[in-house]
Amino acid sequence: MYGPSPGASRRLGSRLTLILAFLVAVASAVVPTARGTTTPTTADPLFGINMSFFGADDAFVTQAATRELFRSWGVPIVRVPLRDRFKPDGPPVTDDQWMSAMRAVRDIGATPMLIIRAPGSGRTADDVKKTDLHLLDLIHQVFGDGTAYLEFGNEPDGPDAGVPVADYTAAWNTVVPALKSRYPKAAYRYVGPASWRVDHDYVKYIGAFVAGATPEPDYLSWHEYVCDTVGDSDWKQTCETHLANWQTHVTDVEMTVQGKIGRQLPYFISEWNADSGDKGSVYTEANAGYLASWTTKAIERLRGLRPAPAGAMVYTATDHEQFGLVTGADRLTTQGRAFRQAMTGSSTVTRPKAEPPSEPASPVPPPTTPASGTRSGTDAPPEDGSQVDSPPTPTGSPSPTGGSSPEEGSSHVDSPPATPSSESPSPAENPPSGGPGASQDTGNQDTGNQYYVASDGDDAKGDGTSAHPWATIQHAADQATVGNAGATVHVADGTYAESISTTKGGHEGAYLTFEAEHPGKAVIAPKTSAFPFESKGDYVRVIGFDISGTGGAWSGILIWGHHNVIQGNHVHDVLTHLASSDCDGSPGGQAIGDDAAASDNAFIGNRVDHIGPYPTACEYVHGIYPSGGADVIANNIVSQTSGSGIRFNHNAKGATIANNLSFANANHGIYITGGDSTADGFVITNNIVRDNAMYGINVRGDANGPHNEYRNNLFFDNHKGRYGLDNSEEFTPPNSSGTLDADPRLVRYAADGTGDYHLTADSPCVDAGTTTGAPAGDLDGGRRPAGKGIDIGPYELAR
Repeated sequence: MYGPSPGASRRLGSRLTLILAFLVAVASAVVPTARGTTTPTTADPLFGINMSFFGADDAFVTQAATRELFRSWGVPIVRVPLRDRFKPDGPPVTDDQWMSAMRAVRDIGATPMLIIRAPGSGRTADDVKKTDLHLLDLIHQVFGDGTAYLEFGNEPDGPDAGVPVADYTAAWNTVVPALKSRYPKAAYRYVGPASWRVDHDYVKYIGAFVAGATPEPDYLSWHEYVCDTVGDSDWKQTCETHLANWQTHVTDVEMTVQGKIGRQLPYFISEWNADSGDKGSVYTEANAGYLASWTTKAIERLRGLRPAPAGAMVYTATDHEQFGLVTGADRLTTQGRAFRQAMTGSSTVTRPKAEPPSEPASPVPPPTTPASGTRSGTDAPPEDGSQVDSPPTPTGSPSPTGGSSPEEGSSHVDSPPATPSSESPSPAENPPSGGPGASQDTGNQDTGNQYYVASDGDDAKGDGTSAHPWATIQHAADQATVGNAGATVHVADGTYAESISTTKGGHEGAYLTFEAEHPGKAVIAPKTSAFPFESKGDYVRVIGFDISGTGGAWSGILIWGHHNVIQGNHVHDVLTHLASSDCDGSPGGQAIGDDAAASDNAFIGNRVDHIGPYPTACEYVHGIYPSGGADVIANNIVSQTSGSGIRFNHNAKGATIANNLSFANANHGIYITGGDSTADGFVITNNIVRDNAMYGINVRGDANGPHNEYRNNLFFDNHKGRYGLDNSEEFTPPNSSGTLDADPRLVRYAADGTGDYHLTADSPCVDAGTTTGAPAGDLDGGRRPAGKGIDIGPYELAR
């Protein structure tokens, strides 16, 4: 929503504590305390807000009490729509009115996100550039060279705006360079393309955009709304179920961008709420208790996203068609009370005094973290004030409005959507129709089909809904239907003594996902199996499981296809059954790996330990052991393997191995070999390799390709040295730089895997990495970089 547009938007535990404490300290230091109020209590970027600004009388702009309320909360980011007109037939918004809105943000010490013009509604790139340069001059008058996020348009890919990606990209390439050159010293960051949802079409849109955008966007942005069936008997179930899709959306975008430009980008969720369109009944007094509960769950979901967003702005701050946080000057709504409780830990509202701060406060920049199913958000109307038609009705669902949307500034605007939750969805009171495992969506299939597994479920009598889950993951894999928007199998906490093998897969932008509802709480531990989890499909994700192989497994997770994602899993105790004599041959095995015919797979943020009969050395038993081309291995911690922590072989070309920690392995920390062909094009950067029995990084002769890059890796106490060539001599590989020999100074190093492997403040790893190959977020989901530069290893130091 551009603030809801009546038609356009009918649409990280100690580390987290340290980050929040630091940000609170910053906010306290730079934001003056008004008389009768408390110092802001949070600068968590997940607690950003949207200013509605549908009129010059917006309470945020005109009421000191409203501003002081949000200032006392420590709101870190305020998104402002710089509208052309408040009403379609009204006069243009004046420079003074725009600047009043911006000063209101500056006065509460928040960082602005300002929606500037983009193509659409008949505007040419030259028109957009002229207007945006004028707006930029006003922005500079208010914020100087300080931090400001400039969002290039609002929901350009929505059916109402109808801006093809080629046109949006062309306008970006024309306008943004002009803006950047206007004030070259300013800390302005450019954001787009502010989609009203994440679905298959948006994933394609964002892929084409990042591939063609010059300059590259500093951040991506999109909106999240989840209620699409208000009025139907199971609408509350839908509102909760769709929260589970938010991580899917993040991963879809992350992998698409990685595939297009070879790395990820940070992102904002620049609008979120429960609902949009004319589903305002979510916000009525009758549903107050439910809305408060939903808001709390939504915020928990936001906190659990990996990588974490740079910010998330709830829609909207002040009273607007029932879904504002504040009504009047300082009266909290039901959702406002829930939002404040989550921010400050207090449900008590201290009515602030009316005096504004004595001086404008300096903006507090939020963290710059790297880097949807249902129709969401009530975005703001077009800047030119023209009428916006209502969006096309999804197949199988009634028309949201029965006609066109209200015009900008008109009296009726549909209510917006809500925040995410890490909790598992509540059981459906009324399971959706459509047979076993039918989608939780009723009519709108944008979020993909949703299926549920619980250890106390029933394969025979269950139907795969949250109310009647199946008992086994294999049964869900067999029954799942992967549609145009993919499918997700949600696995509840418990132990599943089964092995899973599937040949199904998804497609670009629409994955088949197997996800533990709570990371590490869904345990896959078959009593006898060679492969606890085996996938022969493409576009499959396996997220958050605890997987062991004590039943005689040779591999914890084995992948045969391409474009798969293995993320956030703990794989351990695989091949521990091997006898020492078995290591003389070639048993072959690993915790996680893929086949030589595979390609473009990602192994992100996994913990791997106790692989093989460790500490006995087995040359062919490894931790993460990919054999395909163009794979990405990032943010993993691997230790106590009988072979190498990370090993490549066979068709290994063009892989990225970045920001991993590989320690206390019986062979090498990282080992690359050519196998079936000469390995070349490797990017090996920002890794910590220590206490390994042989070399830190070993390169076999057939993998010493001319284009391999070895940059900013740290070595410590590896028995044979840093870089080894063919296991026999230490060498300096070509294209190497930034190599460190030093104790990485981790919080609490323990070779047995029980330590705390975060960095200390005096670690030589801090700010010593390279951007080459670096993932956008760290293992905790925090931003990268968090300081002046990228840190070496899987964790960024909390600033």
